[in-house]
Amino acid sequence: MAEKDIDKIREYTGIPASPGIAIGSAFVYDNVNFWIEERNIPLEEVDHEKVRFINAIDAVIEEIKALKDKLEMTIGKKDASIFDPHIMLLQDPAVREETFAIIEQGKRADFAFFRTTRKIIKAYKHVDDEYMRERITDIRDILRRVTSELLGTKTSSFASINNLAVIIAPNLAPSDTAHLHSSKVLAFVLDAGGRTSHTAILARALGIPAVLSVKGISSEVNPGDTIIVDGTRGKVLVNPSESTIEHYEVERKNIERLKKELERLRDLPSETSDHVKLPLLSNIEFPEEVDAVKFSGSEGIGLYRSEYHFLLNEIAPSEDDLFRDYSKVAKMMNPMPVTIRTLDVGGDKISHLFEAEPEDNPFLGWRAIRVSLTHKDVFKRHLRAIFRASGVGNVAVMFPMISCMDELDETREVIDNIKNDLRHEGIPFDENIRVGVMIEVPSAVMIAEKLAKKVDFFSIGTNDLVQYSVAVDRSNNRIANLYDPFHPGVLKMIKMTVDAAHDNGIPVSVCGEMAADPLATMLLMGLGVDELSMVPSFVPQIKDVVRSMSMENARELAEHALECESADEVRVQIQKYGKCDLD
Repeated sequence: MAEKDIDKIREYTGIPASPGIAIGSAFVYDNVNFWIEERNIPLEEVDHEKVRFINAIDAVIEEIKALKDKLEMTIGKKDASIFDPHIMLLQDPAVREETFAIIEQGKRADFAFFRTTRKIIKAYKHVDDEYMRERITDIRDILRRVTSELLGTKTSSFASINNLAVIIAPNLAPSDTAHLHSSKVLAFVLDAGGRTSHTAILARALGIPAVLSVKGISSEVNPGDTIIVDGTRGKVLVNPSESTIEHYEVERKNIERLKKELERLRDLPSETSDHVKLPLLSNIEFPEEVDAVKFSGSEGIGLYRSEYHFLLNEIAPSEDDLFRDYSKVAKMMNPMPVTIRTLDVGGDKISHLFEAEPEDNPFLGWRAIRVSLTHKDVFKRHLRAIFRASGVGNVAVMFPMISCMDELDETREVIDNIKNDLRHEGIPFDENIRVGVMIEVPSAVMIAEKLAKKVDFFSIGTNDLVQYSVAVDRSNNRIANLYDPFHPGVLKMIKMTVDAAHDNGIPVSVCGEMAADPLATMLLMGLGVDELSMVPSFVPQIKDVVRSMSMENARELAEHALECESADEVRVQIQKYGKCDLD
């Protein structure tokens, strides 16, 4: 490779928003730098300009409604509802009155609406809430659409893409991502956005690899640059070497191969060579993911995250809203189990629906069960919906980040009150609904023996357990190398949790990222874990590992691993006892 080509090779990291690997040419899409010049009109044209503005608003509303209807057919009604705030803003009388007032000063409608929206954007920028700041993208999208209608120009789209492309942009509006199902769009990389942004949600629903929050990449990449997007690891490579392309192409083909092998594995049992079963379940966030769960060969849903209702909606969801989604999933999965985790906001998942104060250490602050017990009205509404769903399917409920007995006791008291209310109202539910807690903090491990006497199962959230056990913030690049799930201390905590659970006759699952790591499968099983729950697409690979090992070797591996002094020593033991494809 020529020296000048080597100079152009760059690697970026960002938030892994949607898994998968894509290799293609960059299509640089600038949808942010947008400015309307101030334009004057004679005062006698003011009324005409107002009519033009209203006609443009009505046309855009109809356009968005049509786009929403089209998207509903692709990814479902719930995800398509992201366009509702667009319509609400366009119909807002205050927005129209503000624009009219500027037109009456002798300004053209396009400039008047531009000034109105800029005022709204400026106000949103000063709001200390991630969700609200994400809405700036929505407002810019509306501005572009209405202005294009007024000026008679066509709104920018991906229609000009002729070849397979990776979209590089400062950000994408929902109307942009609605077009990403095009077979020509391989992936996208954005300067901004997080896992709760509309773009991330739609990317996962559409199965398109995406990496977000790669600051400045849209201004550094040139159209036509070769791009590798690793949506699983959050890596983006620009103008990589031929050998690097070949490496990722092999990995991409391996992923495709695994998908094809899915049909072979789907109906085979997840059991070791000596016939010990290890059920594999799936983690989901949206009802639309149930088809992927079934296709993967999962034996149920081990973690149904319930946060998105509270992160994406403008208003708090009603009990019926929640019940509608939960019962839909329960019916589709029945008789397989569905475990719904109650609200887990806080930390890096900030909901605008709760009055959260700024915290120096949000991961050690007001989050998860602490939020629910503070807002018992929301908590009860949430639990009632879950319990009602248990009347139509095999539903269990679990509570995140339990750290002490007081939290569990208070939670059980709320459960008892809800059961009594439902009985009194004649609303059917499963009287024997299974209740579990997530083991995510060291204090919960230390009192696991006591917790186990009051619940029906444990689910170990290894992401947080590792973070709290080794005191490492995974987002801190200076110490990220110390975040290691194979740390002997973490393994001993898992073993302590399993022993306490089994001594009290209850099962233990693992639902964190460790469950989807083929290197960890034999070790977790040897430690006594009863189930693993993961993103559906990882189920085939983990099932392959399970079927290639013996329980005897797994137990021997665990015994040796617990004696190791470092994570590296643990990995050496895994290589010795297991057969895992680390690539």
